[in-house]
Amino acid sequence: MSPASANARVAAPRRSPAQRSAPPKPRFRVIGSNVRSNSRFAIFLAVSIIFGSLMLVVGSHTMLAEGQLDLGRLNRTLSQEQAVHRTTILQVAALETPARISSEASTLKLTTPIEVLQLPTVPLEVPLPPVVVTPLTAGPNG
Repeated sequence: MSPASANARVAAPRRSPAQRSAPPKPRFRVIGSNVRSNSRFAIFLAVSIIFGSLMLVVGSHTMLAEGQLDLGRLNRTLSQEQAVHRTTILQVAALETPARISSEASTLKLTTPIEVLQLPTVPLEVPLPPVVVTPLTAGPNG
């Protein structure tokens, strides 16, 4: 190297007055750990949503199965009660027969009336006379 070139100054680029007063630009750099943690959070969130939805499906299926069991139990109970109802209807029909009623009446010594007396009709608009109550007098013991 020649001495002239060693003493020569390298001219610095000149800045305009606007550039000198402006704040320096921040240096941006990519941080790998934030990107990695954001992707991990997204994966965790997706897995959590899938797990939650599967648990919801399992719970719904369980409730449906319990409802079906209850429905089957109620259906059996209904069939039993319908059988009891049919038997009761047959018993009532057997008790209502005129032959059984007349035989029961004859065992109680009941007879058919010779004459049927009809009661006279009473008008409902006319009030009845007031009832007269007489006090009892004390007897010789009282």
